[in-house]
Amino acid sequence: MRKLPNLFKFDEISDGDNDFKQVMVSILKKEFPIEKQSFFDAFESEKYKECAEVVHKLKHKIHLLGLEEGYILSANFENQLVNNSFELYEDFVIILETIENFLKNI
Repeated sequence: MRKLPNLFKFDEISDGDNDFKQVMVSILKKEFPIEKQSFFDAFESEKYKECAEVVHKLKHKIHLLGLEEGYILSANFENQLVNNSFELYEDFVIILETIENFLKNI
């Protein structure tokens, strides 16, 4: 069973301050689609170093959403991209789609 994104780390960081939590979530909702598109643009343009840099940013958002296995996969994929390897591409895209669906529903 695949783990789903959650806001547990946001709850922990905000320490009960719901306004602060909502600000963090709104920043995530704003940045994530931009970075996701940057990833696809760089990948399609075969700019793999740039793509790895975007994956690095997304990796931390994946971690914040409680997807530890996704974080590890992202770190491995980031390293693969630097070496022009794309073995984990499809798995990484699934993580992005899962997060996108989650963010649309919160």
